[in-house]
Amino acid sequence: MVENREKRPIRILHTGDIHLDSPFSRLRPEKSEARRREMRATFSRMMALIREREVDIVLIAGDLFDSEFVTSVTAALLAKEMEACGSCRFFISPGNHDPYVGGGLYALGRLPKNVTVFSSEELTAVPVPACNTNVYGWAFTSARYEGMPLSGKRAKKDGSLTLVCGHADIGVPLTKYADVPISDIAAFGAHYAAFAHRHIPTPVTDAGNGALYAYCGCMEGRSFDEPGIGGAYLVTAIPDGEDWRIETERAPLAQSRYEVLSLDLTGVDTAAEIARRIRAAVEENGYGEDTFLRVIFTGATPPDFAVPAAADGSALGLYELELVDHTTPTFDAAFLEKDMTVRGELYRSLLPRLTEGSPEERAAAARALRMGLAALAGNDVTTL
Repeated sequence: MVENREKRPIRILHTGDIHLDSPFSRLRPEKSEARRREMRATFSRMMALIREREVDIVLIAGDLFDSEFVTSVTAALLAKEMEACGSCRFFISPGNHDPYVGGGLYALGRLPKNVTVFSSEELTAVPVPACNTNVYGWAFTSARYEGMPLSGKRAKKDGSLTLVCGHADIGVPLTKYADVPISDIAAFGAHYAAFAHRHIPTPVTDAGNGALYAYCGCMEGRSFDEPGIGGAYLVTAIPDGEDWRIETERAPLAQSRYEVLSLDLTGVDTAAEIARRIRAAVEENGYGEDTFLRVIFTGATPPDFAVPAAADGSALGLYELELVDHTTPTFDAAFLEKDMTVRGELYRSLLPRLTEGSPEERAAAARALRMGLAALAGNDVTTL
């Protein structure tokens, strides 16, 4: 039990899904290594924010690392940065990517003394007397955790601030990744429950009875399914009579971001016009050298127009640019079916895939038809 002492505001940072040492296998080797350095730099930026804002407690809700074993460079950085925040207490709830296993960094005991790593699947309470706080958490001990860590549990009601730090699936029955129903969050009754596992942040939400919870989202996106500017939640617990009032704010941290843009090409029949529209969208949205941009082309295009398949993102001031063609060719099928030239033969050979194939096969066949017709017409089929 936390000692009964005079309450003061407690500053908390909620983070997780950081995935240090991610491989970035889709990038070229030099850019993969650059992105790993950038991820470590973003982590250092977060630690600087912790010192600047005089944070008392940091809740790292799992997947701090991308795997259970960590490079020596990352391990040294982690120890250095956490030791530099000596007055702050760190709590780590290992997740499915970085479970608590023998031989892993968590189990070796090499982290500074101000770091607590939960090591059991059982819900564990750790008192922080200096902050009049109890922190509850659990650990993945393998890539799966099929239990329900909060089921039937209740937070202590002794006037202390109660926090939860955990890696979990909220509201996903029978999940393999720690099943936490919203009703369990409400029944447990912590003042704030810090979760990770879903990489898109959620609003801070009341599960019921004033029990607040949120997913922090990733610190920095690593792919297009993690869009936007990553960050963390800054939480302040303010004494309010016999209880606590919770205030939260979003802290942006990411050095790079992934963004997805849809561009309708209906009526467009030149690569120059496509380039102009992409540039206008980049400028309008303020995308720059920190941006990985995926442009998805939609709409209807002439059958003999080859929609560009690649482009140089650096020419637009971007980190990377990826083009995805989801357009539909507008051709006269009846004419092509009867056409006795090479154009008709090309169409007839692709027709089964155009009409009966899987969505991926139809898209590939449509692109092949456009490229073939464009080449036969003598048009440019090179990229932007």
